[in-house]
Amino acid sequence: MVCNVKKYYPLSGEGLRERVSKAAFTLAEVLITLGIIGVVAAITMPVIVHKYRTNVLKNQFKKSYSVLSQALTLTSIELGGNLHEMFKDEPAGFSGAILFRDTFYKFLIPAADLKESTDIFKFAPYNKNQPSDSESATMGLGAYPGYVVLGDGSAITVLKNNGRLNVLVDINGLKRPNRVGYDVFLFVVDTKKDILTSWSTDAATYCSKTSTNSYNGRACTYYAMIDRNPDDDSKGYWDTLDF
Repeated sequence: MVCNVKKYYPLSGEGLRERVSKAAFTLAEVLITLGIIGVVAAITMPVIVHKYRTNVLKNQFKKSYSVLSQALTLTSIELGGNLHEMFKDEPAGFSGAILFRDTFYKFLIPAADLKESTDIFKFAPYNKNQPSDSESATMGLGAYPGYVVLGDGSAITVLKNNGRLNVLVDINGLKRPNRVGYDVFLFVVDTKKDILTSWSTDAATYCSKTSTNSYNGRACTYYAMIDRNPDDDSKGYWDTLDF
């Protein structure tokens, strides 16, 4: 039996060039593809960057709250408890509750000694349209107190205000945005027990992008803690920050 075997030979010359030409992309096709990639990137990159920024701030906030809460617990044990009652008659401002502040700082791990510089706590208000040179530049606290810087870069200060112990924290220190409700938060010692809580839960006045109250931003601590948007409780707090 004879088998007829066909032999195939590779293309050469004009035949090869014709096949390569048909298989390759044209310049127009390449440009269209790059254009599509560019459009998709332009749409998705801002979302990705925003998500990254808010996740960083959210995690820094959680860490700061944990560190400060632990320091408060140890301070309460050291001073015998009832911190919310112990210092109620102390002077207001940075000169008040010195024993509390010194003990509280002892249970933190600072990277530097107490700084008297005031620059770090001059911050932008939560409401972008509120003049930053108003009392909102200190969230209505009335003074620029000194602060300590921790090993993670966060900056913390303690003062007595409105009859309560206040702990003000910039969760990322000198890094931007240096804005209340974003990286600057005010905690207070609860009036009934020694825990850190928010100064208020009144969003309409104290955590609103339209309020011009000098205390605006103080209640944002509460909404950051429960991760709920003060204007729309179906959304998270951090995901809706407007940079």
